[in-house]
Amino acid sequence: MKGISKLSLAIAMAGYGMSAVAAVEDPGHIRWNGIDITPQLKTDIGYDDNVFREGSGDLKKKGSSFYSIDPSVEFKAQTGLSTYAITLAAKDMNFTSESDAGFTDYGILGDIHQEFNSRNRLDVDWDYGVYHDSGSTVNGVDDKNAPEYVRKKGGLKYGFGSMDAMARVDLFGSIDKRDYEKTRGIREGENRETKEYGATFFYRLMPKTDALFEVKKRDLEYERKLTGFNAGKSPAYDITSYLVGLNWEATAKTTGYAKIGRRYRETDLRDGNNQKIDKEGYTGWEVGVSYMPVDHSVFQLSTTRDYGLEYDEPSEQNFTKGTTTTVAWMHDWTSRIGTNVNYSYTDEEVQSALATNEKDRKVKTFGVSVDWKVRRFVTLSLGYQNTDRDESNIGVGASDDSYRRNVYTLSAELAI
Repeated sequence: MKGISKLSLAIAMAGYGMSAVAAVEDPGHIRWNGIDITPQLKTDIGYDDNVFREGSGDLKKKGSSFYSIDPSVEFKAQTGLSTYAITLAAKDMNFTSESDAGFTDYGILGDIHQEFNSRNRLDVDWDYGVYHDSGSTVNGVDDKNAPEYVRKKGGLKYGFGSMDAMARVDLFGSIDKRDYEKTRGIREGENRETKEYGATFFYRLMPKTDALFEVKKRDLEYERKLTGFNAGKSPAYDITSYLVGLNWEATAKTTGYAKIGRRYRETDLRDGNNQKIDKEGYTGWEVGVSYMPVDHSVFQLSTTRDYGLEYDEPSEQNFTKGTTTTVAWMHDWTSRIGTNVNYSYTDEEVQSALATNEKDRKVKTFGVSVDWKVRRFVTLSLGYQNTDRDESNIGVGASDDSYRRNVYTLSAELAI
């Protein structure tokens, strides 16, 4: 990517190469009373050959052309090394042949970086808005609308100790809550909440390499109460992780982090025999590496092995356990023409609230885009994405749904 001067930007993007992204290189801004105002507009037109992401049934291979409009405006101020930003964003998505699948998202996002002094710093971010589960339905063919939810997400990280000191620590916490809309008195999806908190300790081994030790806890929970032995309880997993690793910027060309250790899953639910479910431990990791051989080319790798909430079927109360790996290559061939190639592979088990495996799932996603910087404030992008999902049943009563999906997109991003 021409103009990339910091690998920290590249590594921050690791894992986000799942789709073609065109970005205005220097959008410019309006200066007003010390605040930089940056309005932008992104538009997409294209074709999706499997709008509902189904491999069987009445919604199988329902294709449609689509168009979307994504306006946003950012308000940003800076005082010394501290920055404060608020973004108002919206997205209007429309499918010409499947109008019920269309939706409008809107939200307000915030990002604060506060440098109190060389030894104390604070980062805060939040996202509050109305969003939809694109590709899902409220009730199959009977109600093809995308499930709607209110998202309340926030996170903070407090760092103590100079970045050049032999030792420092980061304390962090976050919450992500999704409350689904009701249709005819029934929720369109399962309300869910993820909470995380912990600490990372860094010890300087070399000028640009730190050893790290991280302890964190994640609470994964659905809102719906259960009956029987588990009456009054919600489906929930508590994940405690102990990770060790490295954080480095070894040269001007490479940077990254690697953490590996043990994750322990617990739940206070009981099985069908009213027996407490055993605690489970397994090896997990988090890795992100970025390599820039020249200033206009970036290779990225990210891989994670962890538990999570079921992202694919919002009406179910399941959990996931698996590994996701993403590789991406961004290259500028000229000052105006660039490409983005990426591949992602997920291999996971879908588990019930009682920690039994329901099905195996493997998802392969390939994407490629060609970006043309027409002007400083205009970028066009032609992209293609292929998704191949393969599911197989394990548990009794589980339902699998394998599918393939191709999406072709022409995008334009403009700084207004």
